[in-house]
Amino acid sequence: MRKQVSALLCCLIALLLGACAQTPDTATVAAELQDIAWWQQNAQATPPSDTSGAGFLALPLPSAAVPAPESAPVAESVPAPEPQPTPIIEPTAPRSLTIALGAQTFVYQEAAEVVRTGAISSGKPDHTTPTGHFRVLSKDRDKVSSRYTNQLGMQAWMPYAIQFNGHYFLHEGWLPGYPDSHGCVRVGEQDARFLFERLKIGDPVAVVP
Repeated sequence: MRKQVSALLCCLIALLLGACAQTPDTATVAAELQDIAWWQQNAQATPPSDTSGAGFLALPLPSAAVPAPESAPVAESVPAPEPQPTPIIEPTAPRSLTIALGAQTFVYQEAAEVVRTGAISSGKPDHTTPTGHFRVLSKDRDKVSSRYTNQLGMQAWMPYAIQFNGHYFLHEGWLPGYPDSHGCVRVGEQDARFLFERLKIGDPVAVVP
């Protein structure tokens, strides 16, 4: 726009200089000046257009790819250990019981080693305990005699009874310090419980004079 105004001014100046011998037309000069003023106003009012980006579309710049946050590793669940059964300690085999009538004692052995000894009361002279080599035939924790009664006339109680020969048993009973039973072998309460828990069916029992 400014270039056009400058060219127009140059043309007007040339016309004025070329017509210096003639008297200028006042009306013509005034009209030319109005045109120049109009062009100047329009040139000032209209800002120059920026064509530096003409023909291009404003596109959004691609954003930098942000990596997804890594998830924390999942801890593997460890199964709780299964409870182990309490081991049952079995007596060391072979087990054996020896009953000495003359000494009125018993000897319990495991693997040929003496584990426990104690006092007994065997059969009195008219009801002697038979001697020999026998085996444990049965066990009854709460046996009641079917042959003999106690001082109250009730069937005799024979706790922790261990049968080793016919109707002969080793069981808990009174210990007077001499042979006093009807043929069975009496032992104290703790000895009776111990032997009942340790001896198994089939274990050897030796009754010696």
